[in-house]
This record gives sequence, C-alpha cells and structure tokens, in this order.
Amino acid sequence: MSTKIPQRLLAGLLAGGLLICGAFGSDSVDGFLATHCFDCHDADTEKGDFRLDNLDTSKIETGSVDSWSRILARLEAGDMPPPKKPRPAAEEIKGTLKWVKSELAAEVNGRRGAGGAVARRLNRLEYENTVHDLLAIEVPLRELLPEDDYVHGFNTSAEGLRISPVHIQRYLEAVELALDAAIVRGEQPEAQIRRLQFARKSERRFFGQKSKGRMFVLTDDNELLFFCEPGVDKPAYLEQLEKITRKQPGRYRIRIAARTLDDRGDKITFSIRSAAPKQRLGIETLAWWDAPGGQSHEVFQVETRLAAGHTIIISPYRLNDMRRQRGFSQYAPGDSPVLKNRKEQPETLPDPKGLALGIGWIEVEGPLTGEWPPPGHKLLFGDTKMIRFRSLPENLLTPGKLNDLRKGNQLTPHPDDPLATSRQLLTTFLPRAFRRPVEKQEVDVYHDLVRQRLDASECFESAMRSAYRAALCSPDFLFLPGTDGPLDNYTLAARLSYFLHRRPPDDQLREAAGKGNLTEPDELRRQVKRLIDSPLSEAFVEDFTDQWLDLREIHATQPDKHLYPEFYVEEGGKNFLKDDLLVDSMLGETRRFFADLLQNDGSLLRIIDSDYIYANNRLARFYHLPPVSGSALQRVSLPADSVRGGVLTQAAILKVTANGTRTSPVVRGVWVMESILNRKPLPPPPDAGSIDPDTRGTATIREQLAKHQSNQSCASCHRQIDPPGFALECFDPAGTLREVYRTLDGVENLKKRRPQAPPAPGEELRGRDILGAPTYLAGAPVDAGGEIVNGKKFTGPSDFKALLLEEPQVVARALAAKLITYATGRAPEPGDTLELDRIVSVAEQNDYGMQTLLHEVVQSNLFLAR
Repeated sequence: MSTKIPQRLLAGLLAGGLLICGAFGSDSVDGFLATHCFDCHDADTEKGDFRLDNLDTSKIETGSVDSWSRILARLEAGDMPPPKKPRPAAEEIKGTLKWVKSELAAEVNGRRGAGGAVARRLNRLEYENTVHDLLAIEVPLRELLPEDDYVHGFNTSAEGLRISPVHIQRYLEAVELALDAAIVRGEQPEAQIRRLQFARKSERRFFGQKSKGRMFVLTDDNELLFFCEPGVDKPAYLEQLEKITRKQPGRYRIRIAARTLDDRGDKITFSIRSAAPKQRLGIETLAWWDAPGGQSHEVFQVETRLAAGHTIIISPYRLNDMRRQRGFSQYAPGDSPVLKNRKEQPETLPDPKGLALGIGWIEVEGPLTGEWPPPGHKLLFGDTKMIRFRSLPENLLTPGKLNDLRKGNQLTPHPDDPLATSRQLLTTFLPRAFRRPVEKQEVDVYHDLVRQRLDASECFESAMRSAYRAALCSPDFLFLPGTDGPLDNYTLAARLSYFLHRRPPDDQLREAAGKGNLTEPDELRRQVKRLIDSPLSEAFVEDFTDQWLDLREIHATQPDKHLYPEFYVEEGGKNFLKDDLLVDSMLGETRRFFADLLQNDGSLLRIIDSDYIYANNRLARFYHLPPVSGSALQRVSLPADSVRGGVLTQAAILKVTANGTRTSPVVRGVWVMESILNRKPLPPPPDAGSIDPDTRGTATIREQLAKHQSNQSCASCHRQIDPPGFALECFDPAGTLREVYRTLDGVENLKKRRPQAPPAPGEELRGRDILGAPTYLAGAPVDAGGEIVNGKKFTGPSDFKALLLEEPQVVARALAAKLITYATGRAPEPGDTLELDRIVSVAEQNDYGMQTLLHEVVQSNLFLAR
C-alpha cells in the first residue's frame, strides 16, 4: 500500500495547484480518495458496505478490480461525491479517471495475455438458421429446443448458453425432422397456378353473420365485397388453399386482387395472415396492404411457406370504424330499416352501400421448389442413384421409421459402391457443417459409423443418416469454437456472419477465409460493408433491437382496455379488439429507425433525439401527428414542438417499459440506465420495500417515490434511476402522450354516452349509436420534470434528451459495449474501457456514425481476440 498523505497537507497541495491532470499518478489518486471519499468509505463509516481506505493505489490488481470498477462507474455517472459534499475540480476527476482506466487496462491485458475467444453454443435462432442454410429447408425447428437464457441482456452470451441432456435429445429430434425435410422421396412436384374465389359454397360460412348475409356480398363477377369485418369466430378463412397444402405443403406465391369501393378515393387497409385449421385467429401476419380506390383492382403478392393444412385469412382493418365515421351502421348498411331483432329482417332488403373492400380473386402458385433435386438433398447424397424402397434388396435392413416405407414407392439413395460414395459425401458435407476445413482423421470418425451400419446390413440411407445425425449433434456443429489468441480466418468468418446475418458464413466469407486474408483490415472492412448492405442484415436489426431494447417483450403485457382504449380497435364501448397493425407499426418504427442509421451511417446520437420518425397512418394517428397516407412506414418530419424523436419516446419502448396498467419511473429509469447508458444501478437493499400500484389516481407516483426515498440508502440510487423515468412519465403505458393520469374511480357512476362521429355531408346515419360511456376519468396532473445528479434540471423529455446529448461519448460507448456483448458472447470488462473509448473516438470524428462505430467494433481487439 502506498503512503497516505495527511488530509490537511493534501488540501494545501490541491489549493496550491500542485496536483494537476498532467502529473496525475498513484499519489494523486490516493489524495483524491482521501479528500473526497474517506469521509464516507473508511473503516469507521463504510457507507453502503463499501470501504476505500484499504485500497492499494500503486497499481490495480485482480483482487481489487471490482472496487475500482465501482469507483470508475460512480465517478463517470457523476453521483459521487454525493450532492451535499464539495465537488472535486474537473481536472481532478479527469486525472483520476484516466489513471483508473489505464490501470484497469493493464490488469486485464496482463491477465488475458493474447486473449482468446470463448466457445459458445449456438442459440435457438442461430441453430435453426444454420440447419436451414445447410440443408436448404424451411421446416420450423426453433420451438423444439429449450429456451435460451439471457445474460447481460442477450441470449448470445456464453455464460447463458449451457447444454444439457435435454438439449441433446431435442437436437436429435430436430435433426431427424430436418433430414426428412431435405431428402427427396419422389419426382419434382409440379408448381400450379390456381385461381381461387369466395364464390364456392365451402368458403361462405362467414357470409351469414349479422344482417342476413348483407355485410359480405358476392357480385355477378364473383367479387367479394366486405361491408364489415368478419367476426373473430368465423374469419375469411380460405378453405380451398387448406385442401391444397394438406396434400402439398411447401412455399407458395400468393396474389390477391383488391380495391376499395369509395367515391372519396380513400384506401382500406387489409392484412393477410397464415392460419392453421385449429388456429383460426391466424399464426402470423404476412403483409399489410392498402387497397386502391376505383374500378380497377391492384394485385398484391407475397411468398410464404405453408405447412400441411395451412392457409390464409384476409382481414379488412378498421372497416367497421371507418363506416361508422361515414355515417353508416355496421349492422344495417344502406337504407335498411332499424330493427330491434336483426334476425327478423325481411328477406327483401335494399343493396348495401358505402365504403367496402373488394376482393376480385386470389391466385396461389406452388409449391415452389426451384432446382431439383434441392440443394440440401444434393449436399447429403450428391448424384447418388435413387431407387424405390420396395426395390431394395431383401437382405438390406431399413431400421426405425424407414421400415414404414419399405414396401412403398418413395425413393431412397442406393449407390453401387456404398463405402466409397459415403466417404466422398462426408468429405463434402463435414466442412460445410463445421464451417471450417476438416482433416482426414475427422472424416474417418464419421465414415467408421457408416461402415459399422453397412456391415450390419443396414441400407445406405440409414447408414448415412447415422453419420449426419452424429455430425449435426457434435460440438463442432453446435458450438462456435473458442481460440487461444486472435481469431483465425474461419473462426472470424463465423463470428462475423452470425453477428450481422445470424447465420453461417456465405460463399464469399468462406472464400475470403480460405485465402487467409479475412483478418486484413481492408478486407474485413469490405466484408462488413457487404454484410450490412445485404437484405440478410434485417435479421441482425430485428434480433439485436429485440434484445438490446427489450422489444421481444412487446406482447408480455397489454395496456388496460378501459384506461387506454386508443391502443385497441373499440367496438360498442365494450369490445376492445387487438390492433395488430398498431403493434406491428410500433415494432417496425424502431427497427426501421435503427436500420436507417446503420445503412446510411447516420449519427447514433439520433437514438437519443431526432427531428424525424418512421410512421404510417395508424402510428401518426396514435401519436396525434399530422395525417400520413398508407400503412407502409415512411420517414416523417416532426413538428418543431414535438416531444417525439429518438428511441426513448417510441411507442414500442414506452410499452415494454410499463406493465399495462401504470408506469413506473423506476422501471423506465433502470431501462434507460442499462440499455442506453450501460450503467447498471446497484441492487436495492433488503429493506427497500416496494411501490404499490394506485389505479385510482389518489396518489401520484412522485408522492409514492418521495416516501420510498426516506431511506437514505434508497435515495442514493434513486438519484440516478428516477430522473430518466420522470422525463418519460408524460407517456402512458400504451405510449401516448398525456397531461393527466387516468383513473377508473367513479367511471361506474357515469350514465352518459360518448357521441358517435357525425355522418358525412349528404349522408344519414342508419342504425344505433354503439359507443358506450367513457371508460376512464381524468386524475392527477403529470409532472415530467426532474433533476439529474449533476444538479441540472429538466421539465420534460425534450429537456432530458438534451442533457443526455451533453455526454455523447457515454451514449456511443454504451452502444459499442452492447454490440460487443451481442457479437462475441462476452460483455466488456472495466479494463476494456480504454479500448471502448478508442472506438468511440474514431466514431466521433465521423459525427458518431452508426456504421462507423460498428466497423470500429469489428476492427477492435475486443472483437478479434476475445
């Protein structure tokens, strides 16, 4: 331990300016701690169970890294010394930080030496993508595997990607399913183009809803006119396609001819969803389209894989709401009489009129198979002769499920020289599967498995499947390998590809690795640019933002239907239907925003604030912005007084940081600290207690937090956590801007109804007013102001974002750390702070370009040697 300087003498030296940044050394750090820290963190006081007077300030050793890391974090955050204590001079803090960072770097470099990447298992997404790429198949595999754990916020962390006997069993099941999907059993199926229409009797089950079938009308040209939305119990589910895919599952190209019937020229948005026979609500939304107005149909197209028995559902979006706003009742279109009992309407009724969606026809093309045999089959069996199972010699065994095919006409490989053919196939397959060259001895191991099966009189396919199964369940396939020292070319190719495409290296990366020049900075930069520019980088954008910003939690909770009806499609004041377009738009906004910064090297500081967003008609209405045309996301300039801009005020972020009923400055504050600033608050003390929700609006969240912070140990952490949360308190759990809290207290006593939108000029409202009583009342006003740890105040999100932008290096370094953790499976250590600062300094020279930052991350030792 270094000699301590008496505090009185030290004060004199500081006052005289003898300790300056340029000469800052261990004695200077010792003096800094003695002057500013020992009062609270010596042997006598030890606040927060944290003692500093026993630290060695001559150098930082492994045993004291945690303590020095904590000092570094608190000094950089600006919350120590605490507000009531004298603030050190800026040069003192700067000098201390420089010394600590340098010493931490020296410690970590000495401990790690030349470095080395840790081996880690492929996570579920990477595994599925790898098998799909290898065997050129699309069969779902991810859901067969156990959930991956999240460590440091990501499921790419080596610490969380353990392997267990359960994993091995599931991998075996997944491999069998994948091999079945890849192996050709017959002739190439003929892709057919079929024109489907709703005129068939089997398609008309949903026609009979409401007004005796008058809400869904077939014209003489077999065009289906939607005058309302089909019910969720009987959607517009295409049974003709279900019958096709039941016999021939696969990839299909679907075309839909649609138009909007409307004299005003508006467009109706509609969706197409995939659906299974027992899941009529749909599996996933394939596309959102806007049907044009006029007499002509526009043809919309999408490609998707449909499993056996799967089909599509067509759903008009908010058609009922649009018709009500035009003055038409969704129950009695046109000039129908208004009856108390709709089932007793007369048989002869006038034709419905007004806004409608017209579906002229639906065309499906498929199954789309491409080259034949498919690439996956060629990789497994090359040009090996195929014969029918029933033609196999009688002495050959067909174990397991292959025996079920023994007497059939399905095909199986049957070479003239099984041993020679198997070695040739394995020599081709194993390097692709293992993502690197393989030695002859490695091929011998798997060839011996084939030999044993052939010696036991098993058929060739069974013998080869045993080897393929073993290879695809081996560590060489399931793990990204570790290395001693810097990454070699093949390991680097894999790390780079899984980082930016979430899948194994493509031909160009493998070629660069084979030439041995991938580790050269210029070639590495060229490959990174190529990967970013590829459409496959969308997988990185989606997966990284899902984990970094917690977008994967978007469906974890739902806003209270009565407190936040704007989040839903409301019908009748009682029915609150899920608004799929709104949720898809929320996710799309954040992903598109990030992708734009990445593709165009936009300033990453726009993550904090920007003068534009990506929005469509639904999101613009949700944000109370000027109207936007269409359901496609587009770049929208914000009004000068808008509080939107940047990710903090995007609806997806605001939703995942709330619980559906209420917001918590603590939850949102922690999210900002961890996700945006990469500062992890200290865990709460055991006696911290909790903040109980109050949906009646009788106590504001500030009042509850003020009481909570009467505990001094709580207050020290809440000085950091609460300000970001307070700044975002003007947004409700659904993500809309608010001036007051909403309350349910007293709503049950309201009798009045909300007025329905007036009919359009020249139109008359037919049918009953279906809007019910108000679902919430106004509560206490919202206060979005606060004060950060350095004493600077803000009055709302715009002020707070401006304060964050005063420390751009902190924001950039936090993002760099997140990218490194996601890409390498290891979070940077405190000793890596200097390298992170170097990465940020390069990005700073290019206006903090997002792509520039990513290039520097990849070129850093943290990516290349860890």
